[in-house]
This record gives sequence, C-alpha cells and structure tokens, in this order.
Amino acid sequence: MAANLRSILHVLCESDLSSKLPTAVMGVDVRFLDATKPVPADIDILLADIDLKNPVSVEKIRAFRNVAKPDSQIFITVDKGDRQHQRQASALGARKTILKPLSEIGLAIVIEELRTPHRFATNTTKSIIAASARAMREIFEQAAQKEPIDINLIGETGQQLAESVADLGVLDWLDTVRIYHHSTFQHVLLVTGIACAFAQGVGMSSQDIAKLTQAGLLHDIGKIWTPSPILDKTGKLTAEEFAVVKRHPKDGYQRLVNQGDIHPDILDAVLHHHEYLDGSGYPDGLLAHEIKDLTRVLTICDIMGALLEKRPYKEPFSVQEALSVLFSMANQGKVERALVVALAQMFDCEISSFQSPKRDLFDSRNELSPIAT
Repeated sequence: MAANLRSILHVLCESDLSSKLPTAVMGVDVRFLDATKPVPADIDILLADIDLKNPVSVEKIRAFRNVAKPDSQIFITVDKGDRQHQRQASALGARKTILKPLSEIGLAIVIEELRTPHRFATNTTKSIIAASARAMREIFEQAAQKEPIDINLIGETGQQLAESVADLGVLDWLDTVRIYHHSTFQHVLLVTGIACAFAQGVGMSSQDIAKLTQAGLLHDIGKIWTPSPILDKTGKLTAEEFAVVKRHPKDGYQRLVNQGDIHPDILDAVLHHHEYLDGSGYPDGLLAHEIKDLTRVLTICDIMGALLEKRPYKEPFSVQEALSVLFSMANQGKVERALVVALAQMFDCEISSFQSPKRDLFDSRNELSPIAT
C-alpha cells in the first residue's frame, strides 16, 4: 500500500502541466489521470492539482473519497499562504497540501512523505502504536481476570504516546493509527492521541497531561463486560441493549477504584466521560457544575475519536464533519464551547466555518447519544 510505495502515484492535473512533469520520480511511477473522468476508486495515492474554487473539481475529489479504500492517501495542491484552501483541502481528506504550481519537487515531496516513517527517539510511530496496543490488551486482560492492573505500564504507555503525538502531529498520528491498527483498541489510541494533542496545545501542565493521557487509555476499560454483539451491532440499539452499554463507565470505574492506587481525577474521567453539561448524559446525569475540567476535556476527545473512526454502523467522518457535530452539541449546551473552539484550533480549523451539520451525523443506533458506545 501507500506506506511502502509499491503503489503508483496517480495525479489528477487540470492544467497543462502534466506534459511537463516526469512519469517516474525517485523510482516511483507517476501516472496522469484523465481530468474529464471520475477518479477510479481503486487508487492508493492521489495527488490532485485542481481548482478548489470550482465546485465540479471539488465534487470529483469528494466523490473519490466516498468510494476510495480506507487507507487511500490524498494530497491536494494549494497556493502558498492560502489558508482557506488549505482548510478546504483538509476537509476533503487531504493528508498534506503541496504548493502550486505543481512540479517535480512537489511529486518528490509526496513520495518522501509516504516513504519516510516518522520517528521519535529510536522507534517508529508504527512500533509505538503496536506496543501501545499490546499494552492495552494486557491491561484489559488483567482487568477481565480480576488481576491488579499494571499502573506503571499505563504511565509508560501514556508518556510514549504523548511524546509521539508531539513529534508527529495529531493528524499524522490519527492517520497512522487508522492505517496500521484495526483492533478494538483503535478507539482508545485515537482518543488518547487527541487528548494528548489537546493538552499539549492548550499548555496543560505535565502532571495534567499525564492524567489526561492515562484517563484516555483507561476510559473504556468497562467495555470488556459489554457483549460484542451489542458493541458491533449495525442497527439501532434497543432500550435494553443501550442500558447495557450505559453500564460501561461504572463497570470500569468500579474495577479501577477497587485497586486503590489510581488518581481521583482519572477515576472521575473514567466514570463520567459520557456526562453532558445539561444533565442529559450518563451514568449519573450530572450538571455542568458537577463535571470536572479534566472530564470535560476527555468527553469531547472521546466524541471526536468516535466520530473520526470507522465503526460497524457508520463510516468515518472528516475532521470538519466531526467538529461540526461538537459545535452543534455546544450550541445545545451539552459540551463546553470554549473546549470545542480549542479543539478546532488544534486541528487548525477556522472557527467561523462551522455551522450545524448538513446531514445527520449522530449515532443512528440511539438518539440519546451521538456516540452510544
């Protein structure tokens, strides 16, 4: 796939530059698509040199994104300093923007971006993700077997993730998790990565970053007692099934509090990460003044992670779509708007561009929650 560049770099070029560009760069074949036709769905790597002011061109990229393979990579050219089109490219699913006019250097940048693994310390991010998933599997198994949870392992894993997210950037971190890891721990890694980036971006103390990271790793530990047929159900949950799902925060909290060596702020975040400011959340129906700051942050990161990932009952949302859901929830008084604004800024998105979702992005399985699980 794209990560090892056995694939061909396909270029959608609407200008006459294609005749001036090479058909091979750095040992990779470059093929130019017919700009009058739809982009084929089986392409691994697409570099789109299009006019983002042209609705037809934009729709062509959107149509490709909707049918492309989950691990396909999109790159889009923009003019230098054009922040509006950079944000638009990101909303269209671009992994990275390339400067116009497209040149051999631009082609090489795309290839180098995919060829060179991101690193921190002496390990690749891929290795860190794999090690983190193994650690989470061990922790969840310890919880299921009623053995003491290795708190030191949680702390070490959280520190590694925080350092990796800081080095790589949140968007590349999320992309890497989705490409290389598809087990039940993908959600945990996505949420924890978003929480790390948020905490670092707003300047939280190292102690609070550590607590938030560990809370992210542990927040769904109660799901080990939620039956898989309910978690993986593609249709709407029954009232009885949703009641089972709603037990996971208390189940996880009870398992952790019995151990006795976990910070109270982490325990609170595990127990209350599905609470909303207006009292409509669960398990305790808390109101705003009863919800701690760290828990409020984890809540929006949990929602963001759930919306960005593919689940049995929905396709992944773009960053723009996911943030639109969160802004809609803020307008309803469910989550803190200032935190959503900070999250949008972390993703380098323009706040004024967010309106109510244009389509129903909420979890169709139960109207009580946009992310029932």
